[in-house]
Amino acid sequence: MAKIDNLKGKGVKFPQQDPTKGGRPVSIKAQLRDLLEAEGNVTMPSSQVVKINEDGSVVLKLPTQMQLAMKLSSWAMSKKGNDSLKAIQMIMEQIDGKPKQEIDNNNTHKVEPLLFQVIGKDGQPT
Repeated sequence: MAKIDNLKGKGVKFPQQDPTKGGRPVSIKAQLRDLLEAEGNVTMPSSQVVKINEDGSVVLKLPTQMQLAMKLSSWAMSKKGNDSLKAIQMIMEQIDGKPKQEIDNNNTHKVEPLLFQVIGKDGQPT
């Protein structure tokens, strides 16, 4: 067991929680759920409004998770077949989780017993 004195001055690293690696992966589950429940009407806080243009349009600064959720939602609504289906599948997996996969656990392999033979010093079986 390591002595405490040997650890002084040495950084103990935990690779899964290294702050220089960007932290925890981005999760968009809550943002996807908000988009789906809003039925197309999304309310953004006023702190995210960057600029209101003369024509009435608004420039927003969205968090990364919301950007990803909106992009994924737009892919799901697109008319590109494979991209649209893949995006829908990804959204469903985020909301409902991945579907269970059944595993066939019927083992039909017959196991034969091992036979051992003791051999004496003269090389002959005893």
